[in-house]
Amino acid sequence: MMPFDAGFNSVYDSIRQAADAAGLRCRRADDIWENAAIIQDVVALIDRSRVVVCDCSGRNPNVFYEAGIAHTLGREVILITQSEQDIPFDLRYLRHVRYLNNDQGRAALTEALQARMQTILGH
Repeated sequence: MMPFDAGFNSVYDSIRQAADAAGLRCRRADDIWENAAIIQDVVALIDRSRVVVCDCSGRNPNVFYEAGIAHTLGREVILITQSEQDIPFDLRYLRHVRYLNNDQGRAALTEALQARMQTILGH
């Protein structure tokens, strides 16, 4: 879950690389069109997911809403952010991965996410 913004495409690529390496399939709502309303696609993807990565960067309300859906459905949620200040107070008790949106930072993000995903999967 991340804002629909071209500035996050390279971050999405890093997440996808981590998921691939962990043996998971990475998808965003804009990758599919199963329902008339995009929120229905979002909920369907969350419901089918084992792990949900939520990028809190920029404090996008949709990302927080979708993180809430994932928590409600009992999914493993991995929070990532470019700034710890972007994580709302009531989610700060959760561990998160902070990253820089540059080549080195995204490479480190990929490594951290892959390790966490493998732990979740029991590898």
